Parts: sequence; C-alpha cells; structure tokens
Amino acid sequence: MVRSAAVPRRKPRLRTELSAADEQRLHEAVVLFGLPKAEVVRRLIRASVQAGPALSAENTEAVVLLASQVRMVGRNLAQLLRAVRSGQAIGLDDTEPVWQGLHDAVSAINDELTEITIAYGSKLRREAGLQLAPQRETS
Repeated sequence: MVRSAAVPRRKPRLRTELSAADEQRLHEAVVLFGLPKAEVVRRLIRASVQAGPALSAENTEAVVLLASQVRMVGRNLAQLLRAVRSGQAIGLDDTEPVWQGLHDAVSAINDELTEITIAYGSKLRREAGLQLAPQRETS
C-alpha cells in the first residue's frame, strides 16, 4: 500500500548508520540502563538540549587555564630539545626531576580534563533520566 502525500506519517522517524564502536556503545547503554535502544536515544536527545552547552562557563575557564599549562609544558620540552641538540644538556640522570615534573604536570592536566568530562556525562545522564538498571542477583 502506497501512502499518499496528503496523509503525513504520524511520528517522525530517524534512521541512521552507526559504526561498529557506536553500535557497541549503544548496546552497552541499553544493558546498563535497562531501556530499549529507541528510548536511550530519545532521552539523550532531550537531555543534550536541556543540559545546555558541553562545558559550563566555569569548565570553559578551566580548559583555557589547562591549555595555557599545556603550552607551558610544550615550551619546556622545546627548551630541553634545543639544549640536547646544542650539546648543552646534562646527563639523563640529572634530568630525571625535570622529566618527572613534566610528567606530573601532564598527569594533573589529564586528571582535571577527565573530571570535567565525567561531570558533564553525569549531568547529561541525570537530565536524560538514565539511571543504572538494577543488578540481578545470581545464585
């Protein structure tokens, strides 16, 4: 039966192609939240609008500060590389504190970005009403 142009479809539909990784994530969300695929997608769409921008003003300021710190680490690495190339660098054992300091700075930046990302994900799940499905007891 052919639908006439004068009779619109009752509800709009969305058909999309997913990568294998995204399909797996959707499946994990279905299992995690105990909801059908369509409901997970509907709730995420609603929540993405209700939750607002991906970063709050406070988080945006934090990202700007972190970007500044990343540039500083980059400058430090460039200076070390220049010293190595010019033969002015000291022995590897003597540079250990510098490398450790750079590693610590990069780790701290990574941790803060992870915290911002996790916080937004939590906000999005709250807005979407996506709660973890109750765990079944196995005997």
